[in-house]
Amino acid sequence: MKLTIYFDGSFWCGLVEAETDGHYQVIRHVFGAEPKDGDVFEFIFKRLPCLLEQSGTVVAAPKSEKKMNPKRMQRLINREKRQPVVSTKAQLAISELREQAKTASKAQRRQRKAAYAEERFQQRQTKKREKHKGH
Repeated sequence: MKLTIYFDGSFWCGLVEAETDGHYQVIRHVFGAEPKDGDVFEFIFKRLPCLLEQSGTVVAAPKSEKKMNPKRMQRLINREKRQPVVSTKAQLAISELREQAKTASKAQRRQRKAAYAEERFQQRQTKKREKHKGH
């Protein structure tokens, strides 16, 4: 089970991902104001069991084929904790625009490089023809 608390632009929300008996379940809970540790513990111990029981949408989880090394799992958990949580629609839009600009500049760079290579090739060809014109 995994609980992620993030700011949704206007409210603090908790996203609970639970996997039990081969079924994957996701629950979103709105805290409102920034939750204190006590609020989070109260949610986990009092509200979460009820929400897990009454939630109707359960998806079959993908089968895990291999047991993961505990050290590797800890490294992955720490890596996930270090990643910033995208919290607003504006941040999503900005990151999407950044990705589009990155792909466009990559394509332009590739075209410039190809044009430069073609120009250099033509220069070498003309130079070679000039050498072989005659004496």
